Amino acid sequence: MDVLSDVLKLLRLHASVYLNADFCGGWSISSPKENIARYHIIERGTCWLHLGEDKEPLTLRGGDLVFFPRDTRHMMSDSNKQQPLAEPGMVAEDTEGPITRIVCGYFKFESSLVNPILDALPDVVHIKHDDPDNAIWLEALLSQICRETEADVLGSKAVIDKLSDVLFVQIIRCWINKKESETGFLAALGDPKITLALQKVHEDPSARWTVESLAEQVQMSRSAFAKRFNTVMGNTPMHYLAHWRMQKAYELLSTTNKSVAQIAEKFNYQSEASFSKAFKQHMAIGPGAVRRAK
Repeated sequence: MDVLSDVLKLLRLHASVYLNADFCGGWSISSPKENIARYHIIERGTCWLHLGEDKEPLTLRGGDLVFFPRDTRHMMSDSNKQQPLAEPGMVAEDTEGPITRIVCGYFKFESSLVNPILDALPDVVHIKHDDPDNAIWLEALLSQICRETEADVLGSKAVIDKLSDVLFVQIIRCWINKKESETGFLAALGDPKITLALQKVHEDPSARWTVESLAEQVQMSRSAFAKRFNTVMGNTPMHYLAHWRMQKAYELLSTTNKSVAQIAEKFNYQSEASFSKAFKQHMAIGPGAVRRAK
């Protein structure tokens, strides 16, 4: 079981490009605040990322990728001087000077479930073109996205959307491999023992798992496993199991005609009432409300 793919499937990732442009002279671009994650590819040239007057601008060079999991307010411009963030939109003062080519895209999740992947990331992820651990995939993937945006031929949008999906997974792989996080969902995916336990849960969330049985699966003592899981994930194995079950239940309620009683039975709840209580504790909404909103 590929845990990351399983979570992405549940969250229903949709990605695409919304801007492909050349900038020269004095210019700036600032994105509107929306509930989506954004990425920017610096295809060529140099520019600076501004995150507010109290922070030094970040230099972005050709081949770099910058990713905003929570669409943190930001601006890109030709200037390396600290300055206030401009209002959303683009400003171009003239058409002379070195050209900087930028491709901007977004990652959006159709599901309204809490996103453990984005929650585990910082406000800004900067992957440099000359990072030896990422140079091969980064150059190949970004180049292909840029070529498709420039070509704008039959099927280009479909290709760009799929490549953007791949780009998201590669960003997450990069973060996990660098072990930038010590706690949280992505840190857990970088821990072989915890990952194995998560795989078992995702393979069969309906099974009657216990801390002891999961510890046996990863060949650890109950106490050592419980402590390690809690340290890395920030919650207990049983809490994760219950929460994942409720996320799966949410998906069934919103995409199928299975009754609340059938879903409760699927996840080993002895009554519809006990399932509904657990569901509301984890999802902050009752199963009936999810079904009515379908």
